[in-house]
Amino acid sequence: MRRSKSEVVMKSAVENGMILWMWPLTAVELASDWVETMSSARSVIEMRMPLISATLIDPFNADQRELTRMLTEKTSAFGRSQRSIASARERLRKTGGANARAFGRLWEGGWLNWSAWTQVAERNLEIWATLAALPTAALAPVHSAATMNARRLRAKGAAKR
Repeated sequence: MRRSKSEVVMKSAVENGMILWMWPLTAVELASDWVETMSSARSVIEMRMPLISATLIDPFNADQRELTRMLTEKTSAFGRSQRSIASARERLRKTGGANARAFGRLWEGGWLNWSAWTQVAERNLEIWATLAALPTAALAPVHSAATMNARRLRAKGAAKR
């Protein structure tokens, strides 16, 4: 079934409204994820320091796979985080530009009909929803990588014992 343009916009407005409605819970989730990320990062650093010091002593017998993994996982996680920030920036640029053009028509003595005002309101809703979701979206890849590494290294350490 094909949807009309207004149905797609309304769905987006409803979804954006729900993002803003749920923002307090998202903020709590973000705070929890930050704490878990920092705790996981500390344990990962603690478990990798012996590997790094052994590499400094004898680089030819180092665990190259784990050393490579340190670099690739970090760059991948922070790259995904940056892409989510860039995506949000692009949405903000497009919606802000559209609103600026609409208000430019008013400034020049033009008129905005009901539909144009509704579009301005929906774009403002999208801007706020994008800004509300941005911190959680930016932290998610880093959180995922840090917690996954902590679990993997704990399991690897437990298997050695």
